[in-house]
Amino acid sequence: MLRTILLILFFTGLSIRLLATHIVGGEITYRCLGDDNYEITLTVYRDCYNGVPWFDQPARVGVYEKGSDSVLVRNLALAYNAFSNDTLPIQLNNPCLTVPPDVCVHKATYKTIVNLPYNPNGYILVYQRCCRNRLIRNLPDPLNTGISFITEISAQSQLECNNAATFINWPPVAICVHQPLDFDHAASDPDGDSLAYRLCTPLNGPDSLRPIPNPPLAPPYQELIWLDPPYNLMNILGGDPLVIDPITGFMTGVPNIIGNFVVGVCVDEFRNGSLLSTTRRDFQYNVADCGEPNAAFFLPEVICDTLGVQFINQSTNSDLFRWYFDWENPTGPSSTDFSPFFTYPDTGMYTVALIAAPGLPCADTFLQTIHLVSTGLLLQITADPEEIMAGDSSFLLADLPGAIQYTWAPNNTLSNPGVADPFAFPTQTTTYTVTALLPNGCKQTGSVTIAVPPPICAEPLIFLPTGFSPNGDGENDELKLESSLVISSVYWAVFNRWGEKIFEATQLTDTWDGTYKGQAQPAETYGYYLRVVCGEGQPVYVKKGNVTLLR
Repeated sequence: MLRTILLILFFTGLSIRLLATHIVGGEITYRCLGDDNYEITLTVYRDCYNGVPWFDQPARVGVYEKGSDSVLVRNLALAYNAFSNDTLPIQLNNPCLTVPPDVCVHKATYKTIVNLPYNPNGYILVYQRCCRNRLIRNLPDPLNTGISFITEISAQSQLECNNAATFINWPPVAICVHQPLDFDHAASDPDGDSLAYRLCTPLNGPDSLRPIPNPPLAPPYQELIWLDPPYNLMNILGGDPLVIDPITGFMTGVPNIIGNFVVGVCVDEFRNGSLLSTTRRDFQYNVADCGEPNAAFFLPEVICDTLGVQFINQSTNSDLFRWYFDWENPTGPSSTDFSPFFTYPDTGMYTVALIAAPGLPCADTFLQTIHLVSTGLLLQITADPEEIMAGDSSFLLADLPGAIQYTWAPNNTLSNPGVADPFAFPTQTTTYTVTALLPNGCKQTGSVTIAVPPPICAEPLIFLPTGFSPNGDGENDELKLESSLVISSVYWAVFNRWGEKIFEATQLTDTWDGTYKGQAQPAETYGYYLRVVCGEGQPVYVKKGNVTLLR
């Protein structure tokens, strides 16, 4: 039983490890070398960021006899060549657009030579993998949707030593939402055959239960299912539908939805009017927000009592900037820093300009006028007194000539935080900050601290009476320690004239009723020992004294 469970766990883990969520697309083609020899080329593209695992080593390509029985002729193992691994560049045809982040595609090319004797039924070659990228939007279940790259070598292709048409360029890794898509899917054909282009639905493949079949599964191969509505072959991306010129292979469209989308392009090869071969391309368009430059920065309109200004750049979709600190002066100072600091020569009005993407046709300019003002005034703040005990108050006073508004903080221990002269009653040491506003918009800020020392852990805040009368009259019937402090620990004990301990307490609420072992004690004077700890940083309070028991 244990062995069975371990085998189940092993094969489950193996299936998860082999499951690929990295496939972006690819294609398979052939080239006739003569004497029934063919060079097979498999190109696979993977997502660098959002998928696992790495490229297959080796990649399995099944060769089937075409027909109702679909007999497996060869199971090819194409070795991975690390030198064929390449990261595709992200190229945007508009310099004003920004390359989207986290977009990366790797390419690997596998090649092998195989001898395939003439077969009147022809051959189908297939590479299969599961699964597709999890970010795909136009499929209902991409993580359980596989891929089949196929090519057919017909009887006529064998007799005439035909070569498959080969696409020249791989589509762009990323395209921009709401921007026209223009890409040439043209293919080359060394035999000079006529080529016709069309959009086609990519083929499905194995599922997540058997992600990498060895050998690849036999035909026929089903087309994948679109997430319809809204996506189908007539509306692959959403937005203006993709259109491909059947003669040139030039594709156009305008995507209006951000995301990853599976696309299929087929090129049919005709000779003397007869279909000879079809090359299928299965790929993804990554539609991203490429955004045009937008210049922006933050700065108060009025800057007071300083000539040095720190500019805060809030621009988006640009890495190039030029600042003009006095826009109306053509030869004035400028900077290419992201957020520069500049010292003006004098007070006055200045127009500041920030240009994002300077020199490009999409350059964006943001202007703001600032006013540098010198008030020549100084905010005065006092507290009377500067040290109080908890429960007392202090008189605060802020004075800035001409100020029209005062704002104090924190405000929860102030009589009125919106006046120049509030009363403060903090229970612990507190720093109060006040901001004074002038009619021209200038502000000055200052602060003052009121010290509130912690209460002393001693008398009179700790009090043990010198006498009590446990006679049942309801007045002073018990001896009890009194304190208004927050006490961490307490201990006090009572001793009779012979030094015998007849009572002890460890809680502030403990009381002595004048008895010992259930017996009323005589009226006389008793000694006591008291030890109190108030809190961290406070000295321990210790006292010895006498208390009189009256009857």
